[in-house]
Amino acid sequence: MSLLSVKDVSLSFGGIQALSGVSLELNRGEILGLIGPNGAGKTTLFNCLSGVLVPDSGQIRFEDRSIARLKAHQRARRGIARTFQDLQLWGSMTVLENCQLPIDALGNRNMVFDALRLPNSINAERSARERARGVLHALRLLDYADVPAGDLPVGLQRRVEVARALCMKPKLLLLDEPASGLDAKETLELADQLAVLRDRFKVSILLVDHDMSLVMRACHYIYVLDFGELIAAGRPEQIRNDPRVIEAYLGEGSQALEEPAPAKSKNGAKPAGRAELEAATAVVVQSAPAAGWAMPESEPDLLTVRELHAGYGGIEVIRDVNIIVGAGEVVACIGANGAGKTTTLRAISGVIKANKGTVIFDGADITRKRPEAIVRAGMMHIPQGRGLFPQLTVLETLKLGWYSGQKSGDFSPAFDAFPVLASRRNQVVGTLSGGEQQMVAMARALLVKPKLLLIDEMSQGLAPAVVEQLFKHIRGFKEQGIAVFLVEQFVDSALAVADRAYVFEQGTVAHEELAATLRQDQAVLASSYLGTAVDVEAPTELDGNVAALHPNLLAEWELRLPAELKRSLEERARTEGRAADELILDMLSRQPAGRSKKK
Repeated sequence: MSLLSVKDVSLSFGGIQALSGVSLELNRGEILGLIGPNGAGKTTLFNCLSGVLVPDSGQIRFEDRSIARLKAHQRARRGIARTFQDLQLWGSMTVLENCQLPIDALGNRNMVFDALRLPNSINAERSARERARGVLHALRLLDYADVPAGDLPVGLQRRVEVARALCMKPKLLLLDEPASGLDAKETLELADQLAVLRDRFKVSILLVDHDMSLVMRACHYIYVLDFGELIAAGRPEQIRNDPRVIEAYLGEGSQALEEPAPAKSKNGAKPAGRAELEAATAVVVQSAPAAGWAMPESEPDLLTVRELHAGYGGIEVIRDVNIIVGAGEVVACIGANGAGKTTTLRAISGVIKANKGTVIFDGADITRKRPEAIVRAGMMHIPQGRGLFPQLTVLETLKLGWYSGQKSGDFSPAFDAFPVLASRRNQVVGTLSGGEQQMVAMARALLVKPKLLLIDEMSQGLAPAVVEQLFKHIRGFKEQGIAVFLVEQFVDSALAVADRAYVFEQGTVAHEELAATLRQDQAVLASSYLGTAVDVEAPTELDGNVAALHPNLLAEWELRLPAELKRSLEERARTEGRAADELILDMLSRQPAGRSKKK
């Protein structure tokens, strides 16, 4: 009997199918991973499990009982606790008070008894405080018990949120992005600590996280979602090498985007990747005469980002980010969800303020400038989600480009680049298809006459054929001499049109390479998105001399199996096409090798 059983769960929002027939099993004592690219449906499934959302169809059973009709607080009383991707601590309250709150909430405290300070109330308060202190001690947080939670660094706040959930004495802990905002060292510590928490508090864990270094290290078994459907399930090493998973994270190959010939830049020269330029310069210097020769000055970079730090509230999402984009160059920014790509674009364009570092654009320091001033300087940011007003028409949306100071009234550049919009000029943007809406966002940016376009997740939610068309427009921008800094989940397509690429991991640049070179290095790409799988030793096979086992005792005995062993038995039973309890009974009844039966 599984602790949590999800069977054929489906949920749609309007015309969008968020979940489609999703099924999974979580055993007692198991740390189970749930991963998938952006928009795969992970958070939606989490909300269904915790009672925030009600699925359209399917079954969710906890301890072999349906919880479909239970509200969120009722599921918490049953033993399901969760954390949130965005920190939900009370910053002005101490760490100890944050951890006492769920204990009091689930303890049926009486407000009258509390006001009168009756013995029952005093004892309940003392018991809650001692339990909270015990949990804080287990997570090495007791020294911060009297510190306001908002004064702690992000790494400690994440641990406090886990501690608060454990104070509810859960049987199942749902962890939503616990590594968000953590650096590499803190992430590894969290991965090791999850196993300790499971054993110490006798809790099973369902983990959702974009950081594969955490998931691959901490989880026994992993389910993978993509566009609301379950596409793979297996052990970490199997998932990391699964072609369907790699395709979901990296995108399909894009032969149509292969560049037939070197493109010409604005001045007629062939654009080169930065590594190629440096190599060529080194050759010239080595072969130049010792005297009477001066190295030609190179054209200054259009965008230079140095040691950039930024985040939200007290959470520092990116750190030590260094990026260069040359004039007329297409640079791809890739990496797993949550690696800091979107935050980097927002910090560069002024949407959020940098905590530290410098952003130089076209020779001017724009680090502290407002977004509208940055747009007027020639940088245009197309955000994730397109940033359109759905009630405006296409023509009204394009007119918004005039606020940048380009009041020519000539819309031909937009309609020449995207002819389909000419016939849609009076149509409301919200009624357009997703691909057409993305075209509107890009057309509006063109009217600003930008020197640099920042494009965030252009392909999100679009069909591959539409995505291919949009990438051809990126090539058109390049031919016009417009530089593009592109954050994109269709990795192969992005690398096909880019000159260079930066790979982000855990809030910083982990790798920089020519796009063509990186495109051929699938090992680096897979490692960046799926982490390094941790090989798990296969549990040794049971043997014994059990002549018979009463069927009623089998379920109770099965619950005592280690989670890793139980998962192995389930996999073997599925391979052999029979029930797991039948396999267990067969193994327990088997004679050890070399031992004869007693007569």
